[in-house]
Amino acid sequence: MLAKLKQRLRLRRNTAQKSAPVLGGIGLLPFEILGSEIFPRVVHTERLYDPWHSTLLSLACVCTRWRNIVHSTPSLWNQCIWINTRQFSGLQPSRRNRLVEKYFEALRMCLTRSAPLLVSISIDWSAFEPDRKDFARAVDLISDAAARIEFLRVSSLCKDDAGVCVLRALERLPTLQALTEIEFSFLGGAVLQPFSVMNAPRLRRVNLSAGPDPLNLVSFPWPQLTHLTLAARPLACLAVLAKCSNSVSAVLHHMYTFEPNDTAPTATLLHLTSLSLTVSATLIQAAGNLNLPALTSLELIYDGNTMMLPHLEIFSHLPFGNVRRLTLEFYGAEMIGTATLCALLHCTPSVTAIILKSTTYIHNALVNALVLRADVRSKLFIPQLEFFSIGWSVDNGDLDLEQLKAMLGSWVVGAGLRRVVYKEEPYHISALVT
Repeated sequence: MLAKLKQRLRLRRNTAQKSAPVLGGIGLLPFEILGSEIFPRVVHTERLYDPWHSTLLSLACVCTRWRNIVHSTPSLWNQCIWINTRQFSGLQPSRRNRLVEKYFEALRMCLTRSAPLLVSISIDWSAFEPDRKDFARAVDLISDAAARIEFLRVSSLCKDDAGVCVLRALERLPTLQALTEIEFSFLGGAVLQPFSVMNAPRLRRVNLSAGPDPLNLVSFPWPQLTHLTLAARPLACLAVLAKCSNSVSAVLHHMYTFEPNDTAPTATLLHLTSLSLTVSATLIQAAGNLNLPALTSLELIYDGNTMMLPHLEIFSHLPFGNVRRLTLEFYGAEMIGTATLCALLHCTPSVTAIILKSTTYIHNALVNALVLRADVRSKLFIPQLEFFSIGWSVDNGDLDLEQLKAMLGSWVVGAGLRRVVYKEEPYHISALVT
């Protein structure tokens, strides 16, 4: 035994001697440079995937000075904390309990050493199944740091009453004084009263997916929100947006096709400048009830559901008269032609930028559909257009430059159009239109 210990000591000394020239220069660097510039770059790639903080602990084992720097630099521990005990499933109960205990100790250490900085926390009910006691411990853990939580992600995509337990447990959190953004996903369970997050005076951003009728499940301080992302049935999306009277940007996705006999809400949103909509007949038609005097950026997302497309006459009633940036995004299928484009541009007469993009690739068929015949050119007049872009995410499209030239050549545009971006390459308009 003594011989083995001596051999290990010799190996450690040899390693230290070999590393001395390297560590000597680094060791002379100031405390501030190591803690604020170098160490964060080392741990950055593992911030979301290293709940045990093994990289930080490795740095702390180099020498006493490095350990002191690691332990006394809150920004190194100020990472997004994803609480997940499901990673220990399948182990023997005794071994699992020991690892879970050490895991919560590591999380508590992270929260302690990150003080007084703000933290981000992600908590997912599925990450605790089948042990609900772990979830209760997680809620107690984040309760201790509630005043420092800046971002909170809550997910409970389970189709039983367990989801309701999640909501009730989170309602016991104290005031979330620093919370500015919350991402909330909920599915399943009967809720007698909405889950309330009214104790967050600085909350500004909400990303919400809470079934077809989110207002029946959750309650936020809607008037203080400035950024809203929501997935629900179309009229429910607009009902939530109407409550956000100070919203600046909104992203609305319709996730359910059925609609009860509800009346589309009416509202005036004086501050809304950016709006993104998944195209459906109900959502587009109901948007006509909104007054959006400040709206300058509009994105329409075609998700491939041809049965949901709106009738062309709906576009004539839309409140998009001040829109200057129009983005059309296609998921899988391109479902827009000459008539739809004309209808869109008639309700956006102030548009100066048009962007066409796809998550797959854009076919020649789309561009051919947008090449205007001589008898309809007078219906499409874009006098203020300054910028046009067309592109796709993957490099396997069959769109060629000649078709793009034919399309732009058939449009009636003003003299302001100068910049065209094709496949992320900029072109001067003179190179495309003669």
